[in-house]
Amino acid sequence: MPEITEGTLKGGLPFLRVGRGRPLVYLAGFSPAHENPSGVARRIALRTIRPFVRAGYQVYFVNRAPGIPLGTSFADIAAGHAAAIADEFPAPIDLLGHSTGGSLVLQLIADHPRLVRKAVVASAAYRLGPVAKRAQLELMRNLNADGSFRAPSMVEGFTRNATLQRILSLPLSLSSAVTTVKHPADPAALLWAEDGFDVYDRLGSIATETLVICGARDYFYTPELFTDTAELMPRARLVMYPRAGHSIVTKKQFFADVLNFLADYG
Repeated sequence: MPEITEGTLKGGLPFLRVGRGRPLVYLAGFSPAHENPSGVARRIALRTIRPFVRAGYQVYFVNRAPGIPLGTSFADIAAGHAAAIADEFPAPIDLLGHSTGGSLVLQLIADHPRLVRKAVVASAAYRLGPVAKRAQLELMRNLNADGSFRAPSMVEGFTRNATLQRILSLPLSLSSAVTTVKHPADPAALLWAEDGFDVYDRLGSIATETLVICGARDYFYTPELFTDTAELMPRARLVMYPRAGHSIVTKKQFFADVLNFLADYG
């Protein structure tokens, strides 16, 4: 892995920068910490961007800014990202986001399309799915109540099998037990903002060439939400893996499909 540069963009957005070449801004999924990842989370983050670096991109792995006031809208958060992108890059960039990062990509290309050449929306749709909405509200309630991050709230989004849910709840519970949330107001404010996210009425006017890429077994959403997101955007295409779930961003086929999309100048 080439040298890693760590810093903050305008507005306090933390980033890891790796590689040389055309810039690719990668908006991270939800994290209980609005800072650059460390430990296991850092290794996972670097694993998700390594193939793009090898393909000749300079990748900015970007998290949310700390200190988001409660009541901030998702459009406000996207505006902060837009200001940072405009400040850092002289020309439109390629933009990829996973999960909450994918929601932000959609909000950005709806509100600030001139900043983006091509967009990749991974494991996200024009609004939260019913399971994602329930899980995120439960996470937010726990963060507000006692500052805890209770990952088992998300288990329903990963599998519908009750036995597998019980099995998966164990490592999620262990992960939660060792996770200290330094500033619980930050992720709580982000979850509140994403709860109100919905760009359905904007999809038809989004001109950015966009790849919506997802798994059919991503139970945080529904296949219809993914399909409608792509079909209602005039320059979007859909890739749905029939046997994949929410965590598609380290799969070889994901990298291949995204790189093919970004390389296509047609």
